[in-house]
Amino acid sequence: MAMIYFLGTGSAFPNSKRDNTSLLFSVNGKNILADVSGNPSRRLKEINKPLHEIDVILLTHMHIDHIYGLPSLLWGMWLENRTEPLTILAEYRNKQQLQKWLETIRISEWSSQFDIHIKTFEGCKYEEVIVDEELQLFTFPAKHSVPTVGCEFVYKEKRIVYSSDTEINSHIYEYDYIDILIHEATFARKKSKFHSSMEEVLNNYPLENLDKLIFVHLSENEPYEEVLNQFKEINKEKNSILLAYDQMKITL
Repeated sequence: MAMIYFLGTGSAFPNSKRDNTSLLFSVNGKNILADVSGNPSRRLKEINKPLHEIDVILLTHMHIDHIYGLPSLLWGMWLENRTEPLTILAEYRNKQQLQKWLETIRISEWSSQFDIHIKTFEGCKYEEVIVDEELQLFTFPAKHSVPTVGCEFVYKEKRIVYSSDTEINSHIYEYDYIDILIHEATFARKKSKFHSSMEEVLNNYPLENLDKLIFVHLSENEPYEEVLNQFKEINKEKNSILLAYDQMKITL
């Protein structure tokens, strides 16, 4: 069984309906959390996912809206007496900042019973960071204001790509086929440096190479539905385009 849980789907702008974007990829008992925002412990409890079952946290970048839930999640794991080791994947240029975060919350003084392993990767290139019998995880460079990566999950020949925060990214053009593309859309139409709009995504990527397109990192009071409806009127054959919502889940 493999699932994608959209724990939060909002952009960095304050939002009355959405937590900031974070995703949980769950594959046959292995759980990988991409970014940590909102109240991650509560969100995980809502989907009946025990905190001790989170194996890996992938930090796509170190902007506050993608990492501010980390101290709360670690605290929750400690309060529940977690003993299983936890791996945090971070871009090598972010390792020092991550370590400072852990020092600031004084995690070494908690008498924690679980080890935290920080594993780094080079975000400026396409790199395999996890491989086991059923799942591969790759990272690739995104086009953002700080070192940022998107990620690619491969499970039973299905390919799921998450853009993270990025402008339109030429790396995504390189795929012959993507089963699910999860892409940021900070705005519906507005062009903005370091981010993408829904309109840009729909007009720039080869949608014929996608089975499903799901938008996240959504801002409040943006005319997403209007843009999507206009697009679907012209492209009636392409209907598997979705606006994600908090706690939505997809079965692979």
